Amino acid sequence: MSINISIREENDITSLKNEWQQLDQYALQQIHDGKLKYIEYSFYQTYTWNSYIHKTYKHSKKKVYYTVVSADKDIKIIVPTLVNMSNKSIKIMTGNIAGIINIVCPYRDGPTIQTIVSVIQLLKNKYSNGWHVMLKNIPRHSLFVETFADQGFKFSERGSYHIPLKDYANYEEYISNLGKNMYKNIRKAYNHISTDGIDMKLHVYDKSNHPSKRLLLKIWKLYYKRMLTWKHKKQTLSAHISCIFKAYKECLYGRQTRSMKELEQSELYVLTLNNKIAAFMHVYNHYGYALMPKLAINHSFSRYSPGILLLLESLKLMIKKGVKDFDMCRGDERYKKEIGGVMEPLAEIIWPKFN
Repeated sequence: MSINISIREENDITSLKNEWQQLDQYALQQIHDGKLKYIEYSFYQTYTWNSYIHKTYKHSKKKVYYTVVSADKDIKIIVPTLVNMSNKSIKIMTGNIAGIINIVCPYRDGPTIQTIVSVIQLLKNKYSNGWHVMLKNIPRHSLFVETFADQGFKFSERGSYHIPLKDYANYEEYISNLGKNMYKNIRKAYNHISTDGIDMKLHVYDKSNHPSKRLLLKIWKLYYKRMLTWKHKKQTLSAHISCIFKAYKECLYGRQTRSMKELEQSELYVLTLNNKIAAFMHVYNHYGYALMPKLAINHSFSRYSPGILLLLESLKLMIKKGVKDFDMCRGDERYKKEIGGVMEPLAEIIWPKFN
């Protein structure tokens, strides 16, 4: 039986609102029924997230396109893409925030595979001659990656960790399932807090309780200074001035800061020790699934393991609220496994040079 595959490209996301939200609802039901992993259709694939990101590119030279592919008139997939004509690159739109990327696809049937094959052919036809097609940080076992693999594409893998909080009846059970070394380190950190007389507090901010501009500036300064360490850059005066400039820029009109004001799913967790910021993380809480795209610690408090304390105090609160899963974003940092993280592989599809 032949299937009629149709492809159209849109640049106005509002014209897709009803159809996209239907896909979102179907995906949530599939996730609830255990037929689809949340990592394959997270908050980053929803209309809410993509419509927000779309607005931030309103005055950009980069162009946003939505490739909508249907099988027998039923929409199976939407591919939000960001096209940069100046350097001839195309990638799935993320706003440089989303940790795990994927197309919008809640299905795993035969017709959907055919729609993905048609997208592969479209990419070959449009972006073969000198284009850089970036398809990375996509769930390895998603239908998108599996179809590319079946079509002969190669890929590399990296790790991503999440904590399945729904597997634990309460916070105490979660803690009791951690390894002995981590448990000792946790006891040690809390003992240091107690014996040193440190006043530890966890502050939580959201759309209804928005953080002050002063606080935002402090956390972004901390974040960009930590990036110097992550990227093994020298701690020079010019580098620190650059960090301050980037922090001000993020506070004024950065996508992540704006999302804290505009999205109900946004939550900011800040751990203070003696009223000074020791660590923070930004989270999107979507129907009980928490995604953490940013986390940074203040190394002047390293005696107290502020990153671990931030996570533990936040997870304690999340478990009470009934959060089902906590995604720690891409990366193979050791602490993610030690704190109970389960690895989910991500793939980067290697786009070959076509003649």
